[in-house]
Amino acid sequence: MDQIERIRKRQLKFALGVGIPYFAFVIGTFLLVYLAGAAVSKVSILGFPLHYWLVAIAIYPITWGLFIWYVNKANTIEDEIAEAVEGE
Repeated sequence: MDQIERIRKRQLKFALGVGIPYFAFVIGTFLLVYLAGAAVSKVSILGFPLHYWLVAIAIYPITWGLFIWYVNKANTIEDEIAEAVEGE
């Protein structure tokens, strides 16, 4: 049972290590667009203002990429839990 607790703590540490920086990134992006709106809206990439890229276009691929990576890593940790339970 001690091994399962160690794996669960590792899983929690991993979840917080991914979740907190991602949350800070999203909030920071919106704050950047809000606080520096005039400067950010002057920059254009492929015909779209930079603030559109940051809050409407770029955030989704970043989120999905992080989501896919996180789920794969979490499944690996879950497999370790299953192996630990089978071993007992």
